[in-house]
Amino acid sequence: MKKIVSGVFIFSFLVILSCKKIVTEIKQVPITHSWLSDSSLFDYNKIILSSVQVDDTTLAVFNKVIMTSINSKHLNGSIYNGAILGCNYGSLLPLSLSKRIGVFPTDSNHLRVFATTNPNWNYGGFIFSPTYSNSALSIKGFPLATEGGGYSIVNDKYILAPSEIDFTKEIAKCNLIRVDSSNGIAGSVQFGSSKDIYLTPASSTMRFSTGNYYSFSFFNKFFLTLSDQFYRIDTLGNIKAFGYGALPIPNSRVTQMFSIGNYLFAITFSDILISTDFGETWSVFKSSPGYQFIILTYQNVGNDLYAYYLSQIWKVTLSGNTLNYTELDNDGLQSNQITGVNKVGSYAFVSTLSGLYYRDTTSFNTPKK
Repeated sequence: MKKIVSGVFIFSFLVILSCKKIVTEIKQVPITHSWLSDSSLFDYNKIILSSVQVDDTTLAVFNKVIMTSINSKHLNGSIYNGAILGCNYGSLLPLSLSKRIGVFPTDSNHLRVFATTNPNWNYGGFIFSPTYSNSALSIKGFPLATEGGGYSIVNDKYILAPSEIDFTKEIAKCNLIRVDSSNGIAGSVQFGSSKDIYLTPASSTMRFSTGNYYSFSFFNKFFLTLSDQFYRIDTLGNIKAFGYGALPIPNSRVTQMFSIGNYLFAITFSDILISTDFGETWSVFKSSPGYQFIILTYQNVGNDLYAYYLSQIWKVTLSGNTLNYTELDNDGLQSNQITGVNKVGSYAFVSTLSGLYYRDTTSFNTPKK
């Protein structure tokens, strides 16, 4: 009897062992994306509206309140280096930045001009206020920059800012501001001078009409769309009026500009235009290119041209009479809205409304699979 019981016990024990689950520990490997997030920025600072390469190692990013200097050799650090500038005028629209200065309206009657150099100072700039006419009919105040526009900067020194328009007398006034280096705090800037520029509609064209404001700078010149009129203005104040866009054709309001080599391109509501003489004359490069090409934001980065929309990036090249678009790998950028593209040192940077992302420049132009 004892032998039978012990045999049953041994059999039951072996059955239990055979039914026991074998647990294998699986180590989780973190997913590495092509684009990595820089942890130097956090909370509200991650809402980046504008960004610019300041020098070979520094990227300046601006979130409407604070400008932060990012050192490309020390990413993911916790050291804060920037300035509290404050911009509560309008919605989340980009401001204008160059390697030396930045500018944005603090309200409809004041422009703040500041230095983008590193280190940055809260008061290393100045506030500019225009002088208005006595006309009771004119609209006074700095217009809000339309997305893709702003208060353009030429040669890190000159700013063009519309400040008054009279639809009855058909005349608009702009301030051509010169910015000088400060004799006080190193790296800061000071007011140099201001020159009044008066714009009138081109002859044999429509009058000023209600429309958005766009401003660009290429080849040491300003290009301005103001109340449906398009202008070229140089730093001496010389003006060329084109009329309703660069060409007198329907829907020719210029909303974007970019360059490839010595060719200057303009995006309108209906066409892509080209200038082979640095913006003095224009012709149609591509008629009705398609809405998908018009809504892209184009940005020159050194000698390269990129375009972006939401979280997608394209490298744009010119081949004969064709613009070629190569979509680039955006792994890690999905669900982000891009606001700028830069190259600083050995890294390419993409600023978004939810953070700053980077990758090695050698892999930046990797096509999307």
